[in-house]
Amino acid sequence: MDHTTVQPIYKKPFKKKMYPYFFIMPFAALVLVFFVLPAIATIAMSFTDLNASMKPKFVGLQNFTRVFSDYNLPAILWNTAIFSILSLSVSLLFALIISIATQYFLKGKITAVIYRVLWLIPSIIPAVVYVTFWKYIFDPTEGGLINRILLQLGVESDPVSWFSKAAMGIVILATVVSTISGGMILLSAAINSIPEDLYKAARVDGASEKSVIMKIILPTLKWPLMYITISELIGFVSSYFFIMLLTNGGPMRDTTTLSLYAYQQAFNLKYYGYGAAVSLIVVIISFILTLLFLRLFDFDQMIKPSRIED
Repeated sequence: MDHTTVQPIYKKPFKKKMYPYFFIMPFAALVLVFFVLPAIATIAMSFTDLNASMKPKFVGLQNFTRVFSDYNLPAILWNTAIFSILSLSVSLLFALIISIATQYFLKGKITAVIYRVLWLIPSIIPAVVYVTFWKYIFDPTEGGLINRILLQLGVESDPVSWFSKAAMGIVILATVVSTISGGMILLSAAINSIPEDLYKAARVDGASEKSVIMKIILPTLKWPLMYITISELIGFVSSYFFIMLLTNGGPMRDTTTLSLYAYQQAFNLKYYGYGAAVSLIVVIISFILTLLFLRLFDFDQMIKPSRIED
């Protein structure tokens, strides 16, 4: 006869089960109101002809057909690619150089701290003040900082119209300077977490500084580099604020990116449905780029648990 006793199943009280949801609920409500519902509204709007009359009419895929037949699209996509790729490359490179310089070569020195703080300043200055500073530097009149210097040195006889000759370069430079600090902080924290024993062991083995950087530091930065690359690339693809304040997409459309074009169509020309369709193209491009970089960084391999072999 089987005398095995059945252990009673312990059930958590209903209140304890609900505790996690009570904590999550306020944040979930904020996400729903400020992210999910606007996203749904934008998708719905992209299939209408909503304009200044605020009387939407369903038009199906007409807005998307119009986007891909827009004669401005090739130039705008090219501007978006140039702006995003160059901004990402320069920002990532400088963030990496500054992080290695201050957390490895100058680690523990006051100069390293001061240098990192200086790079934080552009990111905390209000955008309007920041853009005004760049406009003063590249002002096309004799009062502009660079023009004044060039005229006094005799390099130029007349003021140079910088925003006509190098508008995209100025926009990229201003954007990069303001975004380096985010990547620098993450990379610096990752480098700072590397045990000193690894450096000491490498030096004992006769490793050069280049070998330490290539074999110890850079492999440690794979996770943060992946995050910075994806997040900043998405940010640059969807960025338009600095461009709007600096050049408003000009001269002509030389600095107009896809995100700025969506903003102009929706809020300047009041073609809300068409602007929503363009903004959805930006979202789709960002999503595809995210999947691509997750594949390039071998994300599946990175999230696998480490195996300890006997």
